Amino acid sequence: MEKILKELQEIKRLLSFQKKMLSVDDFCSYTGMSKHHVYHLTSTGKIKFYRPCGKMIFFDAEDVIEFLKQNPARSSINNENRINNYFLKKMK
Repeated sequence: MEKILKELQEIKRLLSFQKKMLSVDDFCSYTGMSKHHVYHLTSTGKIKFYRPCGKMIFFDAEDVIEFLKQNPARSSINNENRINNYFLKKMK
């Protein structure tokens, strides 16, 4: 019975990611970030948010995805190519 409840909770959590607007708790669950960090991002203006009723804040799911896509990490293959190109230019 406990296993079924855990699976239902996981399904519920996954379905919450289909929302177009996310609450702070949804945002934290989706990204794995702490509430403190999320509030820091909002207070510094690093992420767009909405406050329709005063106190509660919400995030557009697409804005969250765009925020997460910032500063992509380069793959090791990409880094090797950049290093090789650098040395090839220096040798000329």
